[in-house]
Amino acid sequence: MSKLYIAQLEDSATPAYGLFYDDRRGVRQPHCEKWEHVVFDSREGAERKLEAIEAERAREDKAEPLSLAEAEHFAQEHKWKFATTYAKTAPHEYLVKAWLAEEDQLLYERFVQTMKHNSVTGYFYGHPNQYLILGDKYYWFMGQHDNMAVDLINRTDLEGRLVKFEGE
Repeated sequence: MSKLYIAQLEDSATPAYGLFYDDRRGVRQPHCEKWEHVVFDSREGAERKLEAIEAERAREDKAEPLSLAEAEHFAQEHKWKFATTYAKTAPHEYLVKAWLAEEDQLLYERFVQTMKHNSVTGYFYGHPNQYLILGDKYYWFMGQHDNMAVDLINRTDLEGRLVKFEGE
């Protein structure tokens, strides 16, 4: 997995800095938030943003996992959004950390740690990922950057799933 880093924008008339990562091919890509490239007038502004992102990841890494019962309760108590874009091909729901109140964001981070500590390997169209199975649903998150916290969790029903788990 890649890390976010700061670099000066090459095509800017005035000095500007952005957050970037290198994709799987080693090509620099801009980091975006709300579909916009994260750009700053000064290197110091970019450094403050990167420090905040890394601090959030550090807090997530220190979070105590929930018990599986607590994790299931957390999942049931929050409103998940149906992913309409994938309704026909891979129906699922998702929960975005930024939607939550601050105290629920802390529980979200604990839920992420529960996922990391209790997941099993599964394959979606041959691509491996880690999945947490709770009740009749399974949960996953996509690869975030090494120095960035998980910002979105997906879930779907076990019935009719497209994921094949190891040993099946």
